[in-house]
Amino acid sequence: METTGWLITHKNCLDGAAAAVVGQKCGLTPVFVEPDQVASAFALITDDKPLYLADVSLKPEQYEVLGARIHWLLDHHQTALPLKTWPKVTIDLSKSGSHLLYDYMVGHGMLAPSPQWSRLIRAVERYDLWQPCHGAGQNLNRLFHDGGYAWFYEHFHDGWTPYNRADQDRLAELIAQETTFIHAQLQRAVRTNTPLPMVAIPLSDEGPVNEIAHRLLESGAALVVFIKADGRLSARSDPRVDVAALMEDRFHGGGHARAAGGRLEKPGPYTPADARAVLEQIGDYVLSH
Repeated sequence: METTGWLITHKNCLDGAAAAVVGQKCGLTPVFVEPDQVASAFALITDDKPLYLADVSLKPEQYEVLGARIHWLLDHHQTALPLKTWPKVTIDLSKSGSHLLYDYMVGHGMLAPSPQWSRLIRAVERYDLWQPCHGAGQNLNRLFHDGGYAWFYEHFHDGWTPYNRADQDRLAELIAQETTFIHAQLQRAVRTNTPLPMVAIPLSDEGPVNEIAHRLLESGAALVVFIKADGRLSARSDPRVDVAALMEDRFHGGGHARAAGGRLEKPGPYTPADARAVLEQIGDYVLSH
């Protein structure tokens, strides 16, 4: 299909991948970025074809500079709320980023709705927002991170498609591997109870951190933060901590109130001492708020 425009969306994220599939179906070329690197992606786009953002956003001062190049921005992260009343912007925390893009494309006659598209978007959304009955999206996330975007697009470029036998076998393997991964990472966990019960884990490898986070939150932790090998932080919390505000204030990031990300300035590799230092910064923030 001839490229009719561009889509900047969330890298290494199931919701971003689903937005990219919707965008590609509508003739857009996806550009995947980490949420704190959105502005830098504009340098990669040198023509004047329509440019969309989905599941990522800009700071108001960045939008003032780059907004003229944007055809429409659609996001659902708490840290995007300052843009809610700005032109060419849709911010809705109740939906996933891919759902917002899907609704936009359907509403503008660029994509025909179907039960297959609806099933895919809803499965992704339930997982991304960690809603009840999110198992279908959880399995989809496992396969997406294993096969990458090429696998994801091949399978779902027309909406939901049932898994084949190879996918089902691979999913069973991935679920079994999760048990080993979770056990290994929990051995690296650094914990504190001051001022709240919190856990930081310098990851030895990428993997299903959501499964670890929710296990720890269910056992009483107020916040869980993962330190990835490249310095990215991934945080989850219960209502005692607004991690979107925390990540924006202390770690150059943002996101949702209960799930957000940031970045460390210090290069890796990271040790338990680094995890304790991160928890100290978080503790200082919690005490001051």
